[in-house]
Amino acid sequence: MLKNAILLAAGSGSRLAPLTDACHKSLLPIAGKPALQMIVDAVLAAGAIDVVVVTGHRHADIEAFMHRNYGSTVRCVLNERYKQDVNILSVDLGVDALSDPALGYIIIETDLVMEPRGWNQALDVRDSSQSFWVTRGRYSAVLTGGALSADASNRVEEIVYRPQYDPACEGWEKLLGILYVGSSTVPQDRKIRKIAMRESIAQYYMMPWVRNIDRLPCFSRDLGEIYAVSYNDVSAYRLADEEYARILKGERSAC
Repeated sequence: MLKNAILLAAGSGSRLAPLTDACHKSLLPIAGKPALQMIVDAVLAAGAIDVVVVTGHRHADIEAFMHRNYGSTVRCVLNERYKQDVNILSVDLGVDALSDPALGYIIIETDLVMEPRGWNQALDVRDSSQSFWVTRGRYSAVLTGGALSADASNRVEEIVYRPQYDPACEGWEKLLGILYVGSSTVPQDRKIRKIAMRESIAQYYMMPWVRNIDRLPCFSRDLGEIYAVSYNDVSAYRLADEEYARILKGERSAC
């Protein structure tokens, strides 16, 4: 069962301006509810007992929202260096803040929208010792970024970050922004990340895994046709808001 969750909500979301001029991107409403709230509700429903939200930009707004809606159930940790960080420091601060990180932890980026049945699948920790990346869709010329290649047993063979289209990665599983670090991998994950941060914090938390996959065994968990998207600009946000509202309307009409 899922025990620990780290939610990344430190970034400024500059590409979502002017929507983020007075609101953190994780608090922008998606079908009437902030993505951050939907994610917190999902991890709590999955059994998480220690949930840490790592804040930075507009941290006071997020802290107030968490206190108002969850009281002391969810804790916030401030990343004071969020302007220099991409998200590797946020992850490290979140892990260090957990009461018992040795149990394993899930890391979730909070500019993510997923239908409810998708969260059930993504947060199903069947073996708390085993690490896995959640994927959805396939790497292509119109869907670039982080991707992985896995064997027939879903064991990850290679992870890459290719923001510019690389035809060699065509058809690889597309990373969604969710990583579960199993208890057996926790010591290496923490050690390798600390070493990577000595070089720079201006990097994604996935980069130590890209460079050290042989020391960080993990599996892929593909969501298939389940609706799940992230939004990094205004048009992507508007589309996610509209599509998710239609999904919820369809679910209600089917009840």
